[in-house]
Amino acid sequence: MDAGAVLAGLDDDQRRAVTTESQLVAVVAGAGSGKTRVLTRRVAYRVATGNAEEPHTLVLTFTREAAGELRRRLPRLGLAGRVTAGTFHAVAHGMLQQRWRDLDQRPRAVSADRTRAIARLAPPGVDVELLSDAVAWATARRLTPAAYESAARRGEHRSPIAPQVVAETLDAYRRDKQSREVVDLDDLLGLTLDALERDLDYAEAQRWRFRHILVDEAQDLNPLQHQLLDLLRAGHDDLYLVGDASQAIYGFNGSDPALLLDVEHRFPGVEVVRLPVNHRCTPQIVAAGSHVLALSEQPADLCSARSDGTVVRIAAHDDEQAEAAAVARTIARLDPSLVRNGRVAVLARTNAQLPPIARALGVVGVPVRESILGAGSRLQRVVAQVYRLGDGPQLRTWAQDAS
Repeated sequence: MDAGAVLAGLDDDQRRAVTTESQLVAVVAGAGSGKTRVLTRRVAYRVATGNAEEPHTLVLTFTREAAGELRRRLPRLGLAGRVTAGTFHAVAHGMLQQRWRDLDQRPRAVSADRTRAIARLAPPGVDVELLSDAVAWATARRLTPAAYESAARRGEHRSPIAPQVVAETLDAYRRDKQSREVVDLDDLLGLTLDALERDLDYAEAQRWRFRHILVDEAQDLNPLQHQLLDLLRAGHDDLYLVGDASQAIYGFNGSDPALLLDVEHRFPGVEVVRLPVNHRCTPQIVAAGSHVLALSEQPADLCSARSDGTVVRIAAHDDEQAEAAAVARTIARLDPSLVRNGRVAVLARTNAQLPPIARALGVVGVPVRESILGAGSRLQRVVAQVYRLGDGPQLRTWAQDAS
């Protein structure tokens, strides 16, 4: 592998992030600044220069899609496919499965739908989604029901669900899993932590196996994941974090982007490299995003590498129905040929925002391609993902990350 070829096409900041000699590094990568490019090039560069070994390299991320993208990109850089790349839960599950086999223990079944289980246990009239979020927050901190109730009363977690209700649900959920002999995704992390903390030989073996650790989207780390990193990197601090606190989306699941903001105190001796150049968006879009961040007390020193584009219009509305109606009116005034040819898209932060917009578009006679917008059942989306997989090995990898 040619180290020079690995660096081709990088800007100055990206090159510094890839080539730094430090082993403890945090890359604060603004939106569109090429964080995945930097992460994958970092792996390839270290292997090419003899500073890391593929079989001992672990790349962690948060979604199946992101893990799949990493696995697609790494071989294109000349790597032999021996890097371990996957979600936190999939990697933890793999570690546990091997441990269970080594100890001749029966593997645990994994339940991936905590919300459905909590819906069966929730008191009447309680918002199940909010209750599930509170349970996730507590689980991410390995809190007992009593400890959660104390933390909530101290103001460490704010939820419209009464602390006692959350605590009782936590206990009921624990007993429910025991009776069904299953664990959930966060249990995979907790069980891995327990094994690493209690079995020193096992911990040393995992540290020998994963000597070089890289984390994508580090702003979304929750306390369980932080503890896992701390235990795996103990003694050799070979850790590479890439993220941007302003892009955090997993607060409901216990993540704390402030840990990335405070990275120099959280990881003493870390080298911080910033990627301020957005290669994806026009200056107008970058300026609008920076303005929004500044108003929310998240100042961002970002600039665009693109040429000028159309001025961004920002509109505020009283509620989601008014917003959806305004979106529909705007689209209805466009050239009809643009709509017919599929040249108009509505982007939303979450799937929950899409149904009101789709209904409003229907009212004004604008057809909606819901499959592209991400609507439809979860089963439909899963079937579509499986259909796109090309062969058995890809299917096995997908199944591991889905577990």
